[in-house]
Amino acid sequence: MIRAGTRAIGRLVDKMASSIGGAEDVSHLVDVRPLRNSEIDVVSSRLNPARNEATHESRLKLQNDGMLVYLIAWIDEMPVGHGMLLWDGPTGTPKQHIETPCPYVEDLWVRGDLRSRGVGARILAEMTMLAISHGYRSVSLSVGIENQRAITLYERMGYERARVPNFTLSGMVAMASGETQFWSERCQYMLKSLDFSGSKGSMND
Repeated sequence: MIRAGTRAIGRLVDKMASSIGGAEDVSHLVDVRPLRNSEIDVVSSRLNPARNEATHESRLKLQNDGMLVYLIAWIDEMPVGHGMLLWDGPTGTPKQHIETPCPYVEDLWVRGDLRSRGVGARILAEMTMLAISHGYRSVSLSVGIENQRAITLYERMGYERARVPNFTLSGMVAMASGETQFWSERCQYMLKSLDFSGSKGSMND
């Protein structure tokens, strides 16, 4: 999938991820790869309790259809985090404010005991490399305005707040227990410039 010439970029991105981690950084132990059919069971049972098997299966289907990449972070073959990269940009509320969509990071999650230890940065680094390899010039995401830990990570990874009004994201999430829960969060939109020629998308500035 990665075009010639991007391997060096990949190495630089890896160095960026390893420099972001806090105390007891574990980014060098993390393997990040798209979810495979054979991994549905272990991901469903051992990863995020707020995501059930149907959620993972739905995302895998969208990945197979070329709509997104669903990345899983592994340490010693144990799933410890996940995130999606939507090729056509965000859906719903954020899309209303964006003139030129670009790949969009969604549902970035890391197991509680491994947060601020380089896992999230490693997932973001892999997404950056994927966007570059597909010829995009920017990548974007939404983050809760009160989630300062995440905002700090994104800023250190090169994301900047875009000139887009704050907005509210909300919905229902299917728990692994089978129950559904409502969530709502006031968010801001952020962009990361990739400075890559021959683009398919551009930064909304």
